[in-house]
Amino acid sequence: MSRSVTSRSSRVNVSRGAYVNLVPFLFGLAGTEAMPGVALVRLLNEVGVGEAAARSLLARMRRNGYLATERRGKGAVYGLNGSFLAAFRRARDGGFRAPQPWEGWFHAVFYTVPEDRRAFRDKLRRAATLAGYGQMQPGVLISLTDLRARLDEELGGTPPAGTVRYGRVGLDTADAAEIARRAWELDELAQRYREHTARLAAALADNAALADGAPRALTVREYVDLFGTALTDTLRAPPLPPELLPPDWPLPALFQTVGRVFATLGPQVGAQARRIVAESERG
Repeated sequence: MSRSVTSRSSRVNVSRGAYVNLVPFLFGLAGTEAMPGVALVRLLNEVGVGEAAARSLLARMRRNGYLATERRGKGAVYGLNGSFLAAFRRARDGGFRAPQPWEGWFHAVFYTVPEDRRAFRDKLRRAATLAGYGQMQPGVLISLTDLRARLDEELGGTPPAGTVRYGRVGLDTADAAEIARRAWELDELAQRYREHTARLAAALADNAALADGAPRALTVREYVDLFGTALTDTLRAPPLPPELLPPDWPLPALFQTVGRVFATLGPQVGAQARRIVAESERG
């Protein structure tokens, strides 16, 4: 495959810290919510994560509740769990959530977490982000829907000396739009969505120019590099009504371009991922 097909996206936003978010992407490539640990390690190897680092990553994700394991024979099967499973299904089903009507208030989470319980604070913020909350200000998270049941299940209780309480914040539409813009970083997201859309569209055009018909096959690593954080970024978008969104909101255009990439380049890469899983299942 010519380098020019993916040169515009060389290692786009795929850093060591981003590998946690790559795990559900790899499940998506394989078309499954669960796979043998051996297969998951092999797929992580394909995107440049060494075996020891991959196993450490999976162990950490299991401790945090993002993965669940089940013993089968001599090995273990890993499945997406909790907020990661919900986010995976949302991305798999197109990432789009129907806008919620604006009723004049946000549902809110008011929290305090002692400094020596930073792990819980980080878990709360990650779970809230995956659920769809934005940060109105330090200690206050907001959403258009009441997601406390999902958070309570994910967190499993509040640490000593910490508090997590729920309520509402009432606002007029203009103030709500300004707060939403900051809480979900909508200006930054809009810019990122436009960049993702341009990069993916350019890769499709390059591939078509080089392929003379059938699309050229990408490796798993090239495919991951091409997407970068595009799919993760789409999950950051809340289902806001039009009156709370910036003008010319670019997310629908990104969804359309992602669909074209999936249809054109995805099948061959998905077949590679499924082959790795099948080989691992056969031992």
